[in-house]
Amino acid sequence: MPESENAATLSTWSALECPFTIEYSPGTLDDIRLAVVDAFFSVPRGGVEIGGILAGAWDGERLTITGYSALDCEHAFGPSFTLSPRDETQLAGLLATAEGNGMRPVGWYHSHTRSEIFLSDADREIHRRFFPEPWQVALILKPHTFQPTRAGFFFRGADGEIHAEASYHEFVLTPLMVKPAPSGVPVAAEPEPPPPPAPALTSVEAEQAPPPLPKFLDVPQARSRRWPKVAIALIAGFALGAGGYLKRDLWLPRILPMTHGAPAPAPPPSLGLNTFDIVGQLQIRWDRNSTAVQHAADGLLTINTGGPAPQEFALDKAHLLSGIFTFGRQTERVDVSLGITQADGRVAREITTFIGKLPDPKAAEDPQIKEQRDNLSKQVTNMRTDLDAEIARNTKLRKTVDQLSKQLRDQQRSRLVNQAPDKK
Repeated sequence: MPESENAATLSTWSALECPFTIEYSPGTLDDIRLAVVDAFFSVPRGGVEIGGILAGAWDGERLTITGYSALDCEHAFGPSFTLSPRDETQLAGLLATAEGNGMRPVGWYHSHTRSEIFLSDADREIHRRFFPEPWQVALILKPHTFQPTRAGFFFRGADGEIHAEASYHEFVLTPLMVKPAPSGVPVAAEPEPPPPPAPALTSVEAEQAPPPLPKFLDVPQARSRRWPKVAIALIAGFALGAGGYLKRDLWLPRILPMTHGAPAPAPPPSLGLNTFDIVGQLQIRWDRNSTAVQHAADGLLTINTGGPAPQEFALDKAHLLSGIFTFGRQTERVDVSLGITQADGRVAREITTFIGKLPDPKAAEDPQIKEQRDNLSKQVTNMRTDLDAEIARNTKLRKTVDQLSKQLRDQQRSRLVNQAPDKK
């Protein structure tokens, strides 16, 4: 459902699947949007992802968001919002500080700059560990270069599970209009007295007087009283320029179509390339719904682990539409490059890097998986023993059948001989 403004200047977000109503302050989400957009433009190719906690109130049926507190992520694993142990400690302290200051944490937020609006496995783990209450929510924001920022809430359903694949309702965070400051009543300036009239010249003095200066040389002298007006104009221009830059998401899309000349080349489509490690198995994921993937002819995945030569894997259209590739890493750093060739010959390419410690070899195998494997091995051994016994029984039966068949043939031959007439 679309959000709607109520009398208390709060916007409302709701969905049929959500067991409660979410209200938020538009100013709070606009401040978060500005921080997300600034981080998005801070680094080329996707920028930096940021996050923090949402503060507000919960009354049993309605969750209200009225504030936030940003988390200073050290980005130890790259530009994505992946928390290091130090970040997790800082997040725990941030939650405790918020409780102490009377700000009730009602959820958290972070941006996705290289993927769509969904909760990854790492996001779900953060939500489970630090926001365990059934009414606490997660807010994902997706900035864009030429389009408004999109967002979506995620929540636990009545069964306690989270629909993490996508938000039930995405909405656009439209930049808030800048309200003009109230202006006072201007004070009329006193007009300057006119200069005294020049004395009339006699005919002789008029003939001897020098000719008047041309108009382009008749420059009036600057008055010292004008510098306050110049300073005020400069300050006002600077303020208007800063306000226009902060609200560029509102006016820039309208101005660009009106510009003359050749249109700027369209930016390459985003592939949403990211990595996630599961016990040494590096899952390389990309947005299979991306325009580049949907119109792809083929692709090339290049993985560099620091060896003499990178490994290359050719991907056909079916592999690209799967959106995932698993790679067993043996190093702590893995550089991944994905190039997708379009039908018209253009190539869309994204690069990402994974940095993380290798898992403990002893703890690499899940005990449940080991138990299942051992049980399957026992079942295979038992089935092989039963098969060997069945083969032996079949062999014995075949021999018995052969003996009976021989006895029947011998008996038939004997009867035929006995019934034959004696030869004279």
